[in-house]
Amino acid sequence: MLLKVARFSSARDAVDFAREARAAGWRITLPDAAYPVTWASLRATLLGAVLGGILLGTVGGLGELGLIRLRGLEPLFAAPLLGVVFLLAVAGASLGGLIAALICLRPVPLLTPGQPYRVCIDGRGNNEAMANLARRYGGSLDGQGSLQTEAAPPPSAREMTLPRWLAWGIAVVTAAVLLIATFYIWLVALFRGPNSNQETRIGYTLKNAQRIPAETPASVGRALSQMMGGPTLAVPEDPIAAAILAPVAASRNQTLVYGGTPASQEIEALAATALRALPDSRVLVVVPVEAPAYALPPAYAAAFFRAPVIPADSRGIPAPVRAALEGRRGLRIFLGGPDGLIPESVAAGLRRYGTVQRVASGDIYRHALLWARGRWDDFGWGINERFQRDGYPCFALANPETPDFAAAGLPLAYRGNNGPLLYTPRDRLDGLTEQYLWRLSPDYFVTPSEGPFINLRILGGPDAVSYSAQARADLASEVRAYRNQGAGMSGLALLGWAWFFIGLAGSIWALFAMPARLPETGFYPRLSWPLAILVLSPVGIIAFLLCYQGRPVSYDEGKPVYVRPLWARTLSATTMSLGAGLALMIAIFYLMQLNGLPLFTTFAGTRLFWLGSPLAAWMWALMVIPAFFLSTLLFTGPMMAEMAGTRYRGGVRLAAPVVALSLVTASLGMWTLVWYWMNFHPLLAEEDRWLWITPLWWGGTLGYLTALIPNYLMERAGWMGGGS
Repeated sequence: MLLKVARFSSARDAVDFAREARAAGWRITLPDAAYPVTWASLRATLLGAVLGGILLGTVGGLGELGLIRLRGLEPLFAAPLLGVVFLLAVAGASLGGLIAALICLRPVPLLTPGQPYRVCIDGRGNNEAMANLARRYGGSLDGQGSLQTEAAPPPSAREMTLPRWLAWGIAVVTAAVLLIATFYIWLVALFRGPNSNQETRIGYTLKNAQRIPAETPASVGRALSQMMGGPTLAVPEDPIAAAILAPVAASRNQTLVYGGTPASQEIEALAATALRALPDSRVLVVVPVEAPAYALPPAYAAAFFRAPVIPADSRGIPAPVRAALEGRRGLRIFLGGPDGLIPESVAAGLRRYGTVQRVASGDIYRHALLWARGRWDDFGWGINERFQRDGYPCFALANPETPDFAAAGLPLAYRGNNGPLLYTPRDRLDGLTEQYLWRLSPDYFVTPSEGPFINLRILGGPDAVSYSAQARADLASEVRAYRNQGAGMSGLALLGWAWFFIGLAGSIWALFAMPARLPETGFYPRLSWPLAILVLSPVGIIAFLLCYQGRPVSYDEGKPVYVRPLWARTLSATTMSLGAGLALMIAIFYLMQLNGLPLFTTFAGTRLFWLGSPLAAWMWALMVIPAFFLSTLLFTGPMMAEMAGTRYRGGVRLAAPVVALSLVTASLGMWTLVWYWMNFHPLLAEEDRWLWITPLWWGGTLGYLTALIPNYLMERAGWMGGGS
């Protein structure tokens, strides 16, 4: 049986009646109630977030594994392991959830002016009991078995006045400052550093990336022999010959001199001789004779570990080499080329001598990284984020299109501060190589002078490896305090970016959701909530859902009223009084930072210096006072005037004490957290601008939670109107 609800004294009474009737077991429908998020849309949003997180998280994982290049995102790899996965997963979840939420938006029609507010009861309950319940709230069942109430129509749309235009402008400018400044900080972190026109400034030497001062492969070989001294071993100007003889030179403590002698014998005979010169090695490295660029990364490892190198081609192992291998068993054989260069048939023929393992990639840059990162028992460099070997990581950097330079640099594999070979194209640092270097970027505890340091030796002139690539390699390998200084991304910075992505997605959703799902809301809440969520991120989204999800709307004397408990009204009132103010405070902070104003200065040599510092007090005033006036005059004041049905001036008088108390309380919470980070947290670096911002955003969230205390008292006293 369907019953219609008759007249009540107010719409709020009708809603309260419906709530108790539902609790009594009757099925109640409020056709004109507005629910910003339905369970169906929430499930769709969560599904979109999961799929987006998995998709971009997988991209981040592939980047972490060195399988794909993340162009422009290489400095993210300075963050702790799996930091890139985390950040991209959060970004993907935010984007996927936003898309799904926007797709699920459906407009909710407004009540037609003069239309009765209806509470529909579908059930076979006791009509007398229903009538008694209705009378308790000022209503009654009519003769047709229906209860009706006439609610006042929603207020008609007003023309936008000057304060509203100003509010729009301030809100847009504030959001623009937050977004532009945030992305500016990230872009500076990603792309800061030397550009492509560095010839006159760089020359041959940077802090971490030094170019061997020689213009030809043979001159590189002579320069290295002079630098390292000691006995020498002259080899032909042939990359494969150098790769074969490098382990022999290392075993004899000789410096290999590339191009020091003309070719005197065939490669096959040379390999057989070198194999006999290293009879005790249990490791054998096979390199492709037809691709010297692929042969040299394994040759660098073989030289350091004194493992013989033998050539192979598509036809197999040369006969003299097979003869030299006779009698050897139990070897660990590494194939240093992909299947197209060293076929599987060659691997099958080598298994009679021991186990065979292929370490190669079709991508030449990834191929070099495999040999730099890999460790197989007691063979291989094993230089990764968990690198434990004594000494500093040192690398040779060359262009795979000029393998002669890489061959000339083979002494760098086993003499002095040694290390593996990395590759890069001429014009810029390869993405995979840069990701690897950012991951390895060292950090210090007290001062930069304590190290450790990464060194790179550039092999070849600017026509082989440009100054731009050298400069980028230098930047990527720079030492930084706890991974936070300079351009590299820290774990704290990644958390800040995750916070930002969630807030950005939530603010865009709220900007569209409120007009569509909450048409009863006024102009100013539609501005305040997106600005608040942009700063508060997940906290703001949760507050929004708590304020509006499942809260039916009624009309009281023409004004929309959401039926909320006191705590939910406090959340809403705090956002209305503080949402725009927090965003304005942080935007002002960005502008202050842009002009070079510091956050704090030392005072009297104590951690509590900021309490008596005139500069700190001045900065607090520069942030809070403009935010107070702008928020009061352009946001909260007009909103409270509309809620109270008074003139603009009366709304400003009502809003001023509310905004003042909210902002002051919030600023105390905000600055407390910033002070804590500044004084007690070791991860905060002065040189990293983004890390100054991250604690401030989190401080804004703490300030929001702090402001709930006075706002609860003001809402209970009826000052704020948190049900509107």
